Amino acid sequence: MAETNSKAVFVWSEDYKASLGRRHVFPVIKYQQLYHIARKEGALKEEDIIEPEPLKDTGLLLVHTRSYLWRLRLLALTPLGMLNGENPVSRGILKAVRIACGGTYDACNLALKYGIAMNLAGGFHHAFANREEGFCYYNDVAIAIKKLQKEGRINKVMIIDCDVHQGNGTARIFHDDEDVFIFDIYQEDNYPMPKIEVDYAISLNSYDGITDERYLKGLAVLPDLIDKFTPELIIYLAGADPYKEDLLGGFRLTKKGLKKRDEYIIGLAKENKTPICVLLAGGYAQNTDDTLQIHLNTIKVIKGFLSTNGI
Repeated sequence: MAETNSKAVFVWSEDYKASLGRRHVFPVIKYQQLYHIARKEGALKEEDIIEPEPLKDTGLLLVHTRSYLWRLRLLALTPLGMLNGENPVSRGILKAVRIACGGTYDACNLALKYGIAMNLAGGFHHAFANREEGFCYYNDVAIAIKKLQKEGRINKVMIIDCDVHQGNGTARIFHDDEDVFIFDIYQEDNYPMPKIEVDYAISLNSYDGITDERYLKGLAVLPDLIDKFTPELIIYLAGADPYKEDLLGGFRLTKKGLKKRDEYIIGLAKENKTPICVLLAGGYAQNTDDTLQIHLNTIKVIKGFLSTNGI
C-alpha cells in the first residue's frame, strides 16, 4: 500500500482493468468507469485514493493450492486460456485480479485503522482453494482474512455477503473455521448449485417477488448476530446484482432499496464500533449505468459515514 499523509480509505488502481473477451457478461470495465464517474461527480477526490500493492505468492498460498496457481499460469501462456469457459485466463487477467486482491487486503488494513474503507473491486467469493469459478480466480476475501490472522492483526471476522449469488468458494474455505462467521443472503433458484452451508443463510426465491421491503426485512437479524459473534472486522460484499434489472439475478430491488441496504449495514458497523471493509462484488445490469449508479451510491454512503466521523 502506497504511503500517504491523508486519511484516504478508497483503494483503486488503473491496473484493475483486464479483458475477459468482447462477449463476456462480466463488465470488468466498471472498475474504471466507476472511478472516473465518482471523480466527475465529486464523490471522490484524488487524495481519497490509495494505490494497492499486488499480492505476492505467499499471500495467495495462504488460501490457494500451489498446483492450482501453476495451472492458471500455464493456461495464461497459451491462447487456449481465453477459451476456459466462464473464466478465461490470460496474463493480463491474472495480473489485474492479483492487484485487486491486494486492494482488498489494503482496504481491510485501512478499515482497521480508520473504521471503514472500500476497495473499488473485489468480492471474488466463488473462487475455491483449488479452482476458479463464477468469474473468480483468487478469493480476495479469504486471502485478506488469512493474511491478517497470520500477522496477528485480527482473529474474528464476519462476512456479510449481499451478492445475489451465494459465495460458495468462501463458504467452502471457511466451512470449519469458528473464527469466521458468514452471513449470506442470496437467491436460492440461481447459481451456484448446490449451495454450501454457512453460519447464517437467508435463501430467497425469485418466484416470491423479492422486493426492497422483503429483502431489507431479512437483514434485521444482523444486530443480534453481530452482538453474539463480536467480530473484530466486518467484510461487506455490497453486490449490485439484487437489482431488478440485473441480467444474472432474479430479485426486484430498486436502487433506493440497495442504498438503504448499504446505509443499514454500514450503520450497524458504526453503532457497534466494528471496522468494516466494503467490496463491490457482482453487478450485471442490462444497462451498465445502473450498476455504476448502485456502486456510486455505496461510495456516497461511505463518504457520509466519514464526514460524520471527522475522517
